[in-house]
Amino acid sequence: MSHGADDLLLLLAVVRHGSYAGAAADLGLSHTTVSRRMASLEKTVGARLLVRSGDMWEPSELGRKFVAAGEEIEAALGSLPLGAGGRGSTINGVVRALAPDGFGGVVMGAAMRRLIEEHPGVRLEMINAARRAQTNPVGIDLEVVVGRPEVSRKEAFHLADYSLGVYASRDYLAAHAPIRNPDQVQEHPLIYFVESMQDVAELDIPRRRFPRMRQGVGATSSVVHVELTRAGAGVGLLPCYLAERAGDLVRLFPDELWFPVDYWVVSRADLLRRPAVQAVMGAIRAAVADMQEELIAAPR
Repeated sequence: MSHGADDLLLLLAVVRHGSYAGAAADLGLSHTTVSRRMASLEKTVGARLLVRSGDMWEPSELGRKFVAAGEEIEAALGSLPLGAGGRGSTINGVVRALAPDGFGGVVMGAAMRRLIEEHPGVRLEMINAARRAQTNPVGIDLEVVVGRPEVSRKEAFHLADYSLGVYASRDYLAAHAPIRNPDQVQEHPLIYFVESMQDVAELDIPRRRFPRMRQGVGATSSVVHVELTRAGAGVGLLPCYLAERAGDLVRLFPDELWFPVDYWVVSRADLLRRPAVQAVMGAIRAAVADMQEELIAAPR
């Protein structure tokens, strides 16, 4: 690969990550090296290829043409028979994602099992939290968020529907007076997100169903909610696909206390063109399709 092509791929990485630091981490270079090579490229061209937009680098009008050339180089490299013995193309790279912990463990786990078989050169790094879409998070290729996001200059599309339900352990139910109707659930401590730290409106809707219910334990993780409920710390408002996998929880009043929510993916068009990101998204979509009924967990 010529030095010029190398620099176009580096420019492409800077634009995708919005920062020198993100590109450096992705490509195993130092921040100084990235900065120096971008300055050298712009000096050779005789014009600015990158401009500041808030805290991010974005391509100038001329820079977009160079980015497009970098994408063509990337696509051409991806089509070459670079596998063992030249038997086929390979996709390599690190994909960084934000995702809720339950989704990250269960759905992404199934997706990564598929991905490893098809594209072993792709590696995933995740930050796990249920939160609103972030404003241009540096170094992040895609975000899985709860509820339809309000984002600008990004791509957002619906990924999957899922459900929240109310659960308790068998031991907890045996140790307390029978819960004979949905309103009586409010007499028990709730296990759910920390209210003051929760900024996802869709996750607050189920809480409003129980105006008298006191928070027993608040935690920032759905996986922790499940374990707290299993331990008998109270009644959990849980993603059904996580609670049902536990195998030892009882779903309370599934017809009345069923709360549909949905997952969305947020990214940028240029990031979604990355072969590694496309491979991850393909694996996620396939996993979601396989798990559709488990995720929705509709009352029967």
